[in-house]
Amino acid sequence: MSGPLESMRSRLRRSRSWTTLRRIQREGPLNAWKRWRMWSRILDTAPVVTAPIGPQSRAEVHLLCSYRDYLCGIWALKSFYHFAGVSYPLVIHIQGGIADRALSRLRRHFPNARLVRQAEADGIVEEYLSSRGLTRLLNARRTSPFMMKLTDFPILSESEYMLTLDSDVLFFSRPSELLSWPGSATAQALFQRDVASAYNISEAEAEANFGIRMAKAVNTGIALLLRRNLDLSRCEQFLAHPEVAKPTGFIEQTLHSLCASEVGEVAYLPESYLVCLEPVAGVDGLVARHYAGTSRRLLTAEGMPALLRKWAQETNG
Repeated sequence: MSGPLESMRSRLRRSRSWTTLRRIQREGPLNAWKRWRMWSRILDTAPVVTAPIGPQSRAEVHLLCSYRDYLCGIWALKSFYHFAGVSYPLVIHIQGGIADRALSRLRRHFPNARLVRQAEADGIVEEYLSSRGLTRLLNARRTSPFMMKLTDFPILSESEYMLTLDSDVLFFSRPSELLSWPGSATAQALFQRDVASAYNISEAEAEANFGIRMAKAVNTGIALLLRRNLDLSRCEQFLAHPEVAKPTGFIEQTLHSLCASEVGEVAYLPESYLVCLEPVAGVDGLVARHYAGTSRRLLTAEGMPALLRKWAQETNG
């Protein structure tokens, strides 16, 4: 019975209607309605016109979202472009299926962005990985959606640098550190600093197995990466270790930290790019916040209202 039961569960998890229903059940109908109303307020803002995709740009912005959090992705991107004052080309990677209305909204709000749907990405990225014998990466991508950040972003990028954002990020002031790369002559990757190391293996295990002094507490919610230094062939080798290859929510972060630590110095964004699991008194002094893990509820309860107040203050002078 376990086979048919697991098959049914798998089909239900792929159903947008089912996952939406389960989410409403967990939140409660009133809380779900309030969240949807807050998330939808970003649709009243003006479109963001970004530069065209192409090798002429030094940096591209890449964001991975799904149907359930694409509105959060719009918040993340609009808050970045608003405060950064740049027009970096934008690539939005869509994991899983998505409704036509959601695609229309993304196209309306980012008319020059490249929208990469899962089916298109699968065709390009899987062929790329297969043709190079990167079978562990291919399998990891199929079992963990987070891996699309590691594989799809560089494969589908055309720029020297990639500025990568999670959909649960908000910006509250100008992100100068992300706009003046490189910050030092030796730094090869710029990440947020996590509250603790969240990897599939420990730093001690990384040194024992790979001879790499893995940087501590790398968080990839906001990252600025030199594309040529993200070595997918080396990531394939790391995945030979069974613990590294576990399809957890930390597999992509583990590989990013291993890869960046081996190439050179890992740099961290200042504490004003906050990763914190608890509420904070306010967003004054913050450049950005990644509402990761158990702080995700604060994205709706605190982050979005604070950002709307900042925008209203700007409008009112």
